[in-house]
Amino acid sequence: MTKGACLCLMLLVIPASNWAAETETTVTKSGDPTEISFPELIKMQVVEAASKYPQKLAEAPSSVTIISSDEVKKYGHRTLADILETVPGLYISYDRNYSFLGMRGFSLGDFNNRILLLVNGHRLNNSLSDSAFLGTEFILDVDLIERVEIIRGPGSSLYGNNAFFGVINVITRKGRDFPANGVEISGEGGSFDTYKGRVTYGKLFKNGVEMLLSGSIYDSAGQDRLFYKQFNTPAQNNGIAEDADTDSFKSAFASIGFNDFTLEGGFITREKRNPTAQFLTDFNDRRLQTKDDRGYLAFKYVHEFPDIVDLAAKVYYDRHEFDINEPFSGVLYKDAQQADWWGAELQLTKRIQDQHTFTFGGEFRDDFRQEERFYNVTNGVVSRDLHRSRQNHGIYFQGDVAVITNLHVNAGVRYDQYGDFDPTFNPRVALIYNPMGQTIFKAIYGTAFRAPNFFELSDQRNQDIKPETISTYSLVYEQGIGDHLRSSLAGFYNQIDDLITFNSAPGHQRFENLSGAEAKGLEVAFDGSWPGIIRGRASYTFQHTEDSDTGKILTDSPAHLGKLNISVPVWKEKIFAGLEFLYVSRRTTTHLTPLGTAEPGEDAVGYGLINFTLFSQNLLKNLDLSASVYNILDKRYGDPSTPFHQQDIIEQDGRSFRIKLTYRF
Repeated sequence: MTKGACLCLMLLVIPASNWAAETETTVTKSGDPTEISFPELIKMQVVEAASKYPQKLAEAPSSVTIISSDEVKKYGHRTLADILETVPGLYISYDRNYSFLGMRGFSLGDFNNRILLLVNGHRLNNSLSDSAFLGTEFILDVDLIERVEIIRGPGSSLYGNNAFFGVINVITRKGRDFPANGVEISGEGGSFDTYKGRVTYGKLFKNGVEMLLSGSIYDSAGQDRLFYKQFNTPAQNNGIAEDADTDSFKSAFASIGFNDFTLEGGFITREKRNPTAQFLTDFNDRRLQTKDDRGYLAFKYVHEFPDIVDLAAKVYYDRHEFDINEPFSGVLYKDAQQADWWGAELQLTKRIQDQHTFTFGGEFRDDFRQEERFYNVTNGVVSRDLHRSRQNHGIYFQGDVAVITNLHVNAGVRYDQYGDFDPTFNPRVALIYNPMGQTIFKAIYGTAFRAPNFFELSDQRNQDIKPETISTYSLVYEQGIGDHLRSSLAGFYNQIDDLITFNSAPGHQRFENLSGAEAKGLEVAFDGSWPGIIRGRASYTFQHTEDSDTGKILTDSPAHLGKLNISVPVWKEKIFAGLEFLYVSRRTTTHLTPLGTAEPGEDAVGYGLINFTLFSQNLLKNLDLSASVYNILDKRYGDPSTPFHQQDIIEQDGRSFRIKLTYRF
């Protein structure tokens, strides 16, 4: 039987008698959001990651966007990268292996280590390259996402390393969110022989135990032929990479809670063939492949001591293994890297008369294993064998004080001792003013740092690298317009010092603190809801980034971004049509020459994409169905490559589709 037939059979072999016998289960306690006015709905929104405790969105000391699970379904998002691509000021570049996030004009193709990625507050950036995985390499199935919080601006005052341009916190569904019998299955199929299946069990038991268990499997053949003009010679198959784009993963997530205790963990093993001959490897050699195994286990205790303090404590263990097979001149080499680390965190939060909130916390982390072994697979000769470890700790304090009823001052600072680097202090100060009604002004200043990671330090010549830093100034104006529309306007200025980049100059090919950079820009967004008629979001971003020394525009930095998402009920709140428009303007590129030096490449032209999704919920009892067409106009476009490609532009997929079914019983 084919994989597709197996998935369909899994969905269809359900006793029909159970369909008729089951009763409707209400998932949420708050009722249908369409019954609440839009201004009230906005007031109810809560963000957790902006201050490390739940607070009203309007009182958060940053510009925040929240994407709900409802939007994920109605717009047919397949990965976390798909979700983030719709957010104002964010964009995604894909090098046919990993997805890279650009935020406020920065996307240097070096591992997503200038954003901090969290799942339920747990740090997901790994210990090797500090990467935040966003595409099919992300540890969590998107069907398990309750909402995604995007907090723009530096977050080192609370989180320390990597919270450079922003923090992304993914909140998962809970056991109580599932129907009475607790089982949910999902199957999907699409272009490029892509198939995915998921089985989830969630339950809140009468004794107070809450459980969520889920497993997913994914397989895609990818593009069977990809053409790269840089390799257009007879000896290199005339530039055509054949059957070299496969992608597969298996993932699992579990959460078990009782009273104030929660044990949570996730794991993914993902394998991806790379058709781009990255790192100057042999072209059209299917042995070029990466494998990532990423997992974590966290034990949390959260308790409110009435009128005294709220306490949150956590201890965790994480692991990441990265392997890449690299064929050079017909000989296969393997770069095997492994990292293990554990840590603990304690946080105390004190609220006074619901007007003032003070937070104090401390964190310790021990990267007790960071290893790399590079060797010839044929003869076993080892050319690099590294073993390192690193410890870091930090303490932080933040206060949110209501100076007067409608004026808040939110200020905090964190001290970090990161490995052997000099200690660093990173503050954040925000003034939040609500002069009247639905009008809110925010003035924000903050700093952040990013320490060199294991990958950047792996060459002994790189030991003099120091952390890069950023100072950010931003103004935010948020305005409710009537009962159905809300707008926001944000301006920002970023100053980066000691930017860590790969120096490809002959004789200097290593990571160095080469220069600084500046970025400034403006973001405007609208969010509207007319119940029973239309729900949508629209945004435009202008941004300008440049190298402080040369004045040149940074690579993969579009000046203009445009986003439009519209969802319309087609029939009885059961069938919805979702339309998505994404625009990214022209971007500069670089490419790697066969000698290993970087040179400017052709500009990646701007593009506009349209995606369309039909989504039905409970059209048949307990059954959701969606059908999506991506890049519906079959637009041909490409993304800038990373600093390790000979291509300057990596071609992206044309029109593709996906069919998905989800059944609850």
